[in-house]
Amino acid sequence: MSPHSIASSLPAARPAVRLGLLLSLLLAAPILLSAEVRAAEDFPEPEALKPAVNFWMRVYLEVNTDGGLLHDNELLGVVYEPIRFEGKTGRSKERLKDSRRRHWQQVLTRLAEDPRTSNPQERELLDAFKRGLGRTPTGSDLRAARERIRFQLGQRNKFRQGLIRSGAYEAAMRDVFRRAGLPEDLAYLPHVESSFNTHAYSKYGAAGAWQFMRSTGRRYMTVDYVVDERLDPMLATSAAARLLGENYRALESWPLALTAYNHGRAGMLRAKQRHGSRIEEIIENYQSRTFGFASRNFYAQFLAARKIMRSHESYFGDVVREEPEPIDELELPFYTNIEDLEKHLGLPPSVVERYNPALRPPVFRSNKRIPKGYVLRLPAGTVGPNSDTWLASIPRSRRFAEQHRSEYYTVRRGDTLSGIASRNRTSVRSLAAVNNLSSRHRIFVGQVLQLPDANRGRTEPKPAPFQLVRSANAATAAPSIPKPKAQRPPAPEVKPAETVVQMPTPKPAAPATTVAEVKPKAVMPPAPATLIPSPSETKQVIASAPTSLEPENAPSHAGGSNRVPIPEDSPFRIIQNNAITVDAAETLGHYAEWLEIPTQKLRHLNKLKYGRALHMGQTIRLDFSKVSLETFVQRRTEYHKAIEEDFFGAFQITGVEEYRIRRGDTLWKITNSRYDIPAWLIHRYNPDANLSRLTPGGRLTIPQVEPVDES
Repeated sequence: MSPHSIASSLPAARPAVRLGLLLSLLLAAPILLSAEVRAAEDFPEPEALKPAVNFWMRVYLEVNTDGGLLHDNELLGVVYEPIRFEGKTGRSKERLKDSRRRHWQQVLTRLAEDPRTSNPQERELLDAFKRGLGRTPTGSDLRAARERIRFQLGQRNKFRQGLIRSGAYEAAMRDVFRRAGLPEDLAYLPHVESSFNTHAYSKYGAAGAWQFMRSTGRRYMTVDYVVDERLDPMLATSAAARLLGENYRALESWPLALTAYNHGRAGMLRAKQRHGSRIEEIIENYQSRTFGFASRNFYAQFLAARKIMRSHESYFGDVVREEPEPIDELELPFYTNIEDLEKHLGLPPSVVERYNPALRPPVFRSNKRIPKGYVLRLPAGTVGPNSDTWLASIPRSRRFAEQHRSEYYTVRRGDTLSGIASRNRTSVRSLAAVNNLSSRHRIFVGQVLQLPDANRGRTEPKPAPFQLVRSANAATAAPSIPKPKAQRPPAPEVKPAETVVQMPTPKPAAPATTVAEVKPKAVMPPAPATLIPSPSETKQVIASAPTSLEPENAPSHAGGSNRVPIPEDSPFRIIQNNAITVDAAETLGHYAEWLEIPTQKLRHLNKLKYGRALHMGQTIRLDFSKVSLETFVQRRTEYHKAIEEDFFGAFQITGVEEYRIRRGDTLWKITNSRYDIPAWLIHRYNPDANLSRLTPGGRLTIPQVEPVDES
């Protein structure tokens, strides 16, 4: 704003007053301008990226998730047409997309032979190619484009929902980045990752608003079977600040640091080494198997989301955003059960779940205890003036010194649910309840069932002092963190000088199936608690209602044809001579963590070179000098159960198909390029296949995965 425009905008006043106001505005202007300049310097928008940024703005603003854009996957300024699904189902959606893709492939073939056309759409298409290429497209350009036609789902409704939800966290997130010395606009990144959906879960296991993978999340947060801090928006924000800060220090560029959030820091260091620091040069020239469409577009998506958020009123109107509310935070000095909080402190499980998104379903369904040292978050004023007195209402006999240990049973051929219940002195109803089974589920061979507790052990630890981290009863108040209407609350970072925190109050998500610890005989984690049909049985299984769990003499479904095809003697279930077979999603770091020994010790024991990754089916020797075999089995099983439970909380299997392995196929190519499903799920459906060495002509059973219908 020029001095003239500033002066002309001031109201009529005495000359001295007007001069003073003018001087104060002029003095403030450099500060405002410098902030804008710094923001532009941090997140530049190169000319070469403008088509991609504009494309993502169209995705976020023009089309809802009931449609999308058919476009060129390299020249994002080339958009063939919007597609509307108008109530079509999954299969019919795919048919529509394929039909329109074939149509435009035919158009490109014809235009490659003769670019003269009177069709307005086709002329606009040729103009778009000319703008994208910077020259008139040749026939070979158009023929090559036939293989690059891609569909992008619209996001306007999701972005609007994210705008509403983000009101609950944005101020607090910006504060986290500001205090870390990082650009505050990084707080817009969850719009790209999850639309600020704190329960978001991807097929590959990324979770929460910031979409941390388990392996990355474990570096900065607690991620285990009982607590998953990736689901806590504010704890995950602190972790994201650390990760992004490390990326920036290594790469010295925010465009590269942000791209590394998606592609990985090591990959972007290689890209920088080969092509320099300009993001547009890397996007244009960097070749890597994993540097695909998502990685190439990640920075452009961020720029588009940032542009929209900085003037969201002009795009979405006067949207009412969610607001924060104050909370109390109390560090638990012992392990405690969720039912004891309700019985002795009057805290319903729904309230605990709502305010503590990091607590996983086993806490609420499978008798896992809230851990000692966990910072419990509650509505402000819950604790009262004396936290010691409040928490002391829990009897000493219900204050535990360790985590609850559960028992398991692995389903065998010929088992029935009633037979398992009878042999283990429990009821079908109890067995079904603790495993979240219903009349629409059948048990299957290889499934691991948690057995209801006959007598939960109780221990009395030495009295531990109560520690109130923050209470709403204190005199000072912290900055607000919003109050959302449709998601679970964040857990703000603890600041010693503050005693009250404002945070969102979202509703809890539907819990996933839970299974806890396993006996040594059930080493391999189970297949997901859902029926996996064989290819020939898919239609019948999906169309028919599975047998009810009642009455207790229900016929067996474990030994029938509708079962998970996992042999009882699977090598993944055996620990022999202190050696195991590597399962999907396992690393040497996992084994070291579960065994409580250094990773290097396992490398030395197995004569492994540093940096060499494990592969599924590999034999690894273990060292049980620190933990027992039973403890290792428990930790390993819970790791896989958490992955499977989270996956099946968000996705469902709607059928299977057969895939013939082609020359050059790898497991990575099949799971990432062809089918977009995790490797462990392919393994569960193909337990006898050697997935590390695929043979051309061989066949794999591929599950068809669709998001769970939340309606």
